[in-house]
Amino acid sequence: MRLCLSQDLIERYVAAKCSSDERQVVEKHLGSCETCKGRMEAAQQNTAIEPPSSATADANGIHKTHEETQRLQDDCPTQALPEATAAAYAKDATAAPWESMFEGYKVVEEMPRGGQAVVYKAVHIATKTNVAIKVLLSTLLASARARYYFEREAELIASLDHPNIVKIRDSGIIHHQYYFVMEYIQGQPLNRYVRREKLSFRERVVLLNKVCSAVTYAHQQGIIHRDLKFGNILVDERGEPHILDFGLAKAIGLSEHSKKDAVVTMTGQWSGTLSTMSPEQAAGRTSMIDVRTDVYSLGVLLYHLLTEQYPYDVSGSTLEVLRNVETAEPVRPRHIIRRFDSDVEAILLAALAKDPAERYQSVAELQGDIDNWLAGRPIRLRSVSTLYLLRKIVTRHRHTSAVAALLLLTVLSFAYISFDFWMAARKEARKSNAIIGQWSQSFTDHSVFAGSIAFTYFLQLWHEGADKAAAWVASFLPDGSKEKAAAAFLLDSESPTQNEDSFRAAFPGENRWFAEFVIGEHLRREGNRTDAIRAYRRSYDAMQQLPTASVSRSDRWLARNVAAHLYELTSKTNATDPEAHIEDRSETPAPKVASQGHGG
Repeated sequence: MRLCLSQDLIERYVAAKCSSDERQVVEKHLGSCETCKGRMEAAQQNTAIEPPSSATADANGIHKTHEETQRLQDDCPTQALPEATAAAYAKDATAAPWESMFEGYKVVEEMPRGGQAVVYKAVHIATKTNVAIKVLLSTLLASARARYYFEREAELIASLDHPNIVKIRDSGIIHHQYYFVMEYIQGQPLNRYVRREKLSFRERVVLLNKVCSAVTYAHQQGIIHRDLKFGNILVDERGEPHILDFGLAKAIGLSEHSKKDAVVTMTGQWSGTLSTMSPEQAAGRTSMIDVRTDVYSLGVLLYHLLTEQYPYDVSGSTLEVLRNVETAEPVRPRHIIRRFDSDVEAILLAALAKDPAERYQSVAELQGDIDNWLAGRPIRLRSVSTLYLLRKIVTRHRHTSAVAALLLLTVLSFAYISFDFWMAARKEARKSNAIIGQWSQSFTDHSVFAGSIAFTYFLQLWHEGADKAAAWVASFLPDGSKEKAAAAFLLDSESPTQNEDSFRAAFPGENRWFAEFVIGEHLRREGNRTDAIRAYRRSYDAMQQLPTASVSRSDRWLARNVAAHLYELTSKTNATDPEAHIEDRSETPAPKVASQGHGG
């Protein structure tokens, strides 16, 4: 008759206080005795496991600081058992001949193990590809809950098909050993990869945005990860992140206490990692855990990637850290980095809101604003103001904005030069105020400017010696107009001086003033100031003799330029004040700027 295990031995086995020989005896007996299995499961469930303190003792009695424990939590896959308990079980699985157990696979090495399972790197012999085999610790086989959650993790991963989520290939039970086979990811935890590659600010945001895409997909399939941290996100050599370890995942719609739920850990510990845990997890409010829990964890990850710090202090005791997670407001990123992008800061603070109702309501919303920021579009989170939209449009359309700014600068420069000339003229002669007023009025007279812009621009280019450009502008002047004829006269390769008489003859009567004005322009370019003054004076006198009603507004604008040039030339030669000889009989007030379109 086979004897059952004593209660004392079972309790010492659960507390990891039995010897190696006793442990082998217990495990061998559990494989064939259902009664003792039930007693073992009851002992495990009734064993009170205290929350870890600020200093956690390892298996060798060496104390680790909370900072070291925190680093291990961040960089390693999730552990469902305390480290001390896991260390006590460290050798229970390595004694088994795994190479002979998993047919078709060759075990290469053991990878870092957690408190729930041990993971082996192996090679699939048929395809020569690397895989990872996750095996439930034999010390937990007696627990129906442990077996259930292990199988549940395999089911959840198998239901997901996304390039940034680790894929499962096989699962089963062999020699009473629960296992499943996953694709092997050769990479580094997210934070280590970022530091090693020295990624830029934008590259870090792009990398985490890929993680958001994978989490969004998982949520769409009804799965909340609940333990997103750096150690559970590996980045391969191609720079692609992969989410793994769904041991704490929750299927949306299942109760926290449901028999079919996969949320609580097997040991009664907090479900999640302290540094990336959401406030509702820290407070134990399991009814509030939903997709916004993953939003918070992603916010912590992005915050740390961009600032190299956590949003609040996570270096104290466990209770202090939990209190900070639940109540401490995150430090604004620009208090850490002065020129931190304001849009990204707004995204982070919204993702890290303590109240789930104030966060992004889904990872898809968070990803949407990250996409907007990456594309230079306004983020939906901020209140949209005209200035904000203008800044985002200018940032997004840099080249077009540069051209528009250059054109605006040209116009402003032209206005500034005109204003500067007006100031100089005002200092030299107060009596010229009437003429200057007419020039200023002419500058603001859009109808006149629109009718004369082509010819005045032609004169400007011609005075500057840019004859080819001037000829191109002249081609746009109306055929048969006096301006077209004047342009042909000034561009004539022969000396215009020889053709002055014939040019005057072409403009008899009321257009005689225009012929003298054009001849004056020619003489001024040739440097013949005296004859230019005479030509301008003849032009102005001829214009004054015409009835005001018969002079078009465009011609009147050119006549003001005649007066301006005449004043300019006579003042430079210390001639008599032009006001004594020039009298504008037009109804339009004298402009305040001189010769808008000539520049000569």
